[in-house]
Amino acid sequence: MKIKNITAIAAITVAAIAAQNAQAAAPAAAPADSASMAMASIVANYLRPALERQYPADDAAVQMFTDGVGKAFAIEPVDEVYYQGLSQGLNIRDNLDRMRAEGYPIDNAAFLAELRAILSGRSNGMTADEANLYMAKVEESLRKAESAEQDAFLAAQAAREGVTTLPSGLLFEVITEGEGDHPTMDDTVEVRYTGRLANGNIFDQTRDNTTKFPIKNLIRGFSEGLTMMRPGGTYRLFIPSELGYGERGAGKDIPAGAALDFTVTLVDIVK
Repeated sequence: MKIKNITAIAAITVAAIAAQNAQAAAPAAAPADSASMAMASIVANYLRPALERQYPADDAAVQMFTDGVGKAFAIEPVDEVYYQGLSQGLNIRDNLDRMRAEGYPIDNAAFLAELRAILSGRSNGMTADEANLYMAKVEESLRKAESAEQDAFLAAQAAREGVTTLPSGLLFEVITEGEGDHPTMDDTVEVRYTGRLANGNIFDQTRDNTTKFPIKNLIRGFSEGLTMMRPGGTYRLFIPSELGYGERGAGKDIPAGAALDFTVTLVDIVK
């Protein structure tokens, strides 16, 4: 869990508590120190599990987090504009980090210098329409380059001995063959799997656990691959974008147009 998500949990928690308290009968008297202590306990109990998962036994990280919370509280009303800038800046930085991960050549220092100049009334010679057009061209260039990389990855797999390409475009490799019946699209299956992108990054995995789901609810490539397997078997499925999440991608981990690489074990067909 990212630290920004921990902060979001705190905000949601405080809002939820406020709504509950508005509906509850107010106590006759609530000393400020007792109310503060109770509120801190409630928020801390929501934050602690996330902090412990992300920073186990790391007292320094917890101290840095609480220092950040304290910095937000230290901003006085006279500095309200600064607070708004800080809040917007965290959101902008998060978006730029995401764009850089997708390949956009954006430098934080250069971005900030241009932003300061434009907000101060100086023109950089690029209109809003020109800026949008330029970024659209950058995006198109990145999409073409990414598509070529995905095609090259699939082509390399197809050329390997033991990999079969089906008419649908799905590629599969039998690691271990199972026994028994093949599941159908109407079946629910129990599986263990690891999902990777073409660059090898893992975007999802069950590790030592298993999970169950109806085959018909999965992406086309995964569904088709499972119906070829038998219980106890392990296959590697190479799924082209059009049989996966297509141009929409999935969340932050699976980009648009991504080919998928699943190593999947069919544990059982759920009767």
